[in-house]
Amino acid sequence: MKCSPLHRRPLLGALALAIPVLAWGQSTDWPLHGHDLGGQRFSPLTTIDTANVKALTPLWTYHSGVPATFQTTPIVIGDRLYLSLPFSSVAALDARSGRELWRYTHTPRTTKLCCGPANRGVAVSGGRVFVGTVDGRLIALDAATGRVLWDVTVASYQGSTEATSQLAASDPMSGGGTRGSTGVGIGAAPLAYDGKVFVGIAGVGYGLHPDQGLAVVGVSGQYGRPGLMAAFDQKTGKALWHFDVTGPGWEGEFRGATPDGVPLNRQLDSERAALASRDSAWRFGGGSIYATPVIDARRHLLIFGTGNPSPQMADVSRPGDNLYTSSLVALDYRSGKLAWYYQQVPHDRWGYDVASSPVLLDLDYQGHQVPAVAQASKTGWVFVHDRRSGALLFKSEPFVPQRNLFTPPQPGDGVVIAPGFGP
Repeated sequence: MKCSPLHRRPLLGALALAIPVLAWGQSTDWPLHGHDLGGQRFSPLTTIDTANVKALTPLWTYHSGVPATFQTTPIVIGDRLYLSLPFSSVAALDARSGRELWRYTHTPRTTKLCCGPANRGVAVSGGRVFVGTVDGRLIALDAATGRVLWDVTVASYQGSTEATSQLAASDPMSGGGTRGSTGVGIGAAPLAYDGKVFVGIAGVGYGLHPDQGLAVVGVSGQYGRPGLMAAFDQKTGKALWHFDVTGPGWEGEFRGATPDGVPLNRQLDSERAALASRDSAWRFGGGSIYATPVIDARRHLLIFGTGNPSPQMADVSRPGDNLYTSSLVALDYRSGKLAWYYQQVPHDRWGYDVASSPVLLDLDYQGHQVPAVAQASKTGWVFVHDRRSGALLFKSEPFVPQRNLFTPPQPGDGVVIAPGFGP
């Protein structure tokens, strides 16, 4: 099928949903991070509905005793509930009573964490529970006892990192402490399928986070490594393949606009002139992975989003489009080879990571049944693609206010950008 030109129209008015065959496990379970392989997060259960939801009352409350941020999605298999705790610990609960059955307490190999304590969840398959850790490891636990079965390093980073001392003395944050910087950690829940465990790293290009809570992203230098997605054998932990988000040729086409035609206000002549002296910038190029991937089993595709390039706003050290950062990426999950990509923001200077999970769906589009994937972007549009090729079918109308969306960082008082931070 040949895709028609881009249509800017409301998402719901542009498609009719069909029910894809994405079920996984029993209908009463919540077996995967997104419930099913397509990440639809929709339960088919009907006992609770709009008429009786107001009558719900708490049955039990679980207190972990860990005083830190929770972002986990619990996995439910039968009468067991598995959840990750802050700092990558894991607990198994009796889903009927909330009683803790076992707990794995994680001990990081470093005290300097890049990305905070939060963990978004575990994967469960074949009697094993898999968790990615704050220090870049993937650990398999016995689902019955919590005993460690294997423990492998996905990625490590021992290099230098940003420091507030690098800021100008006049900068009000130059004398403060920090709570994170470029490094390697895993916050996303792994995905277990086809005898493999898929997991991506974060922290690369994360930037310096002072105690004030703002990301100082104007510190340039050689920090970090490329982001990556990797596959491991479920039984042994053996590394099967890995895909580096950035690599040689990452400069791409030097696009002056996004693929859907929005100008990016780039100084392309200056970037091209700088390429010869900056041709190895990809080695520290960023591209963190913050969300669990989804799978198109029929086409053997693993689909996920990638984060911003590094350094973020200090972009003079990274001329070019900085492939495959700030992109939706599809790999062949059997080999890790690139199938297609769509870079939402070439040469991203604003931190428009493709950070929310994609969702697979089938839709009626211009008289054809199309296997599609949708992703809600930080730029404020939902992008809908043909998942066979990655071709953009259409994007939604903006779902949040947009202002100065692709305005370069400004000296002095700066400029308010939305979506983003502002007064």
